[in-house]
Amino acid sequence: MTTSLELFTTTALLALVSALASAVIGYPLGNWVAGLSRFRSLVSSLLLLPFLLPSFLVGLVMLPFQGAELTFAEAFLWIVVAHLVMNLGFIARVVSASAVPLEQLEAAQLDGASRWQSRLLVEIPQQLPGIVAATLLVALYSATSYGLVLTLGRGRVETLETEIAQLALRDLNLEGATLVALLQTALTVIFFLLARRLGASPSTLFGETRSEGSRIGAAVAILYLTVIAVLIGNVVQKVLTLNGGLFENLSNLATRGSREVLNLTILEAAANSVRNLLVCLLISLPIIWFASNLKRYNLLIIIPIGISPVVIGLLFLIGSGYLPGSLGNWWLVPLAQSIFVIPLGYQILRPARQAINPEMLEAAQLDGATRLRSFVAIEAPVLSRPIAAAISFMSLASLGEFGAASFLAYGSQATLPLAMFRLASRPGEENLGMALTAALLLIVLAFVVVYFISREPKLDLELGHRHAQDQPKA
Repeated sequence: MTTSLELFTTTALLALVSALASAVIGYPLGNWVAGLSRFRSLVSSLLLLPFLLPSFLVGLVMLPFQGAELTFAEAFLWIVVAHLVMNLGFIARVVSASAVPLEQLEAAQLDGASRWQSRLLVEIPQQLPGIVAATLLVALYSATSYGLVLTLGRGRVETLETEIAQLALRDLNLEGATLVALLQTALTVIFFLLARRLGASPSTLFGETRSEGSRIGAAVAILYLTVIAVLIGNVVQKVLTLNGGLFENLSNLATRGSREVLNLTILEAAANSVRNLLVCLLISLPIIWFASNLKRYNLLIIIPIGISPVVIGLLFLIGSGYLPGSLGNWWLVPLAQSIFVIPLGYQILRPARQAINPEMLEAAQLDGATRLRSFVAIEAPVLSRPIAAAISFMSLASLGEFGAASFLAYGSQATLPLAMFRLASRPGEENLGMALTAALLLIVLAFVVVYFISREPKLDLELGHRHAQDQPKA
């Protein structure tokens, strides 16, 4: 039997290896993106796509490439690779958005610095706070990727996440699950203290700074984009060939699967997920808007990312007084989801709000503008892209959430990820075809969302700064 110490060690090692590898490999990839002059929006969208997909979905897509039998080391490596596939694009986006302007690097080289020295002494120190914050997020996501570990670990790799779920759902041992959840929280606190020590501070995901490219990054990009293309291509191929092809699989989404394996249809599960998404946004957005305007960056606001959806689901389960089979309050799911999507929206919106020159807002207020008018005339145009990004990313996170829903959504209230997971875990081409068809639709939706955001008209905050400086002073 696996001890708590072994589970803690496995989870911590999995998170650290995944996060550090993502940061090291993602850095040259981000520099390559920053050097692109053409197709930057398209490439950035493709790179960021896996980050926006549910972790269990990434595991489901990679599952056909695994062998029949796996050792612990092989399963561990597969999970790390899956984390890299999910997070490399996110790290690259942070690096490229915070890249030092090309003119600054050229000035350093004119002063005698080599290309490597200019990166090491000029660029990396300015990018480091954002990279550390992004690496922290990757570590927390990797430590809490419940669905992915279930899918690719195949029982060989057990983490604190899987142990919590087994104790609570299989053994009904809520006391034991709570103790393991405390270990998970302790791991989160350790990560946060380490990140604070290194000066973590989030940076915008949508900077358009042009910088030097990277030959290493170009090689990484070719390999990474090839992996993404192979994985998505495999899904498309199976959707087109399994169970009569695309149209048959699409029509089956209105059924409950082979032998009525589900309690509801995929379409009904999707409707539940959309309803939960809307309620989650209504709860989260006002909190994010208030928190993002606070002067000090507070790591406490993003702690729920480390308190995983599984733990949050467990806490709601205990607090509600219900057992899993009798849980019927659907609103618990979006309420639980709002707790961990708030940090995601905060990470996106805060840098943008903090970049607005306060003198611009003060000048508007002195001219008699109300807060609402200031928002409509000044903040909304400047923040439209970050706001759209925050809403979109939070929506995709809620739509694909698996851990909390596995505790709180049962019967006719099951969500889309739960229905997909149950279909994929049952034998039969019809069930697998339905699961992969729903997965393909989610992939297409995520790509459309991120590409739409990436190709929005470029908003230059410097224009806002200059506009504020041109305002008459009282």
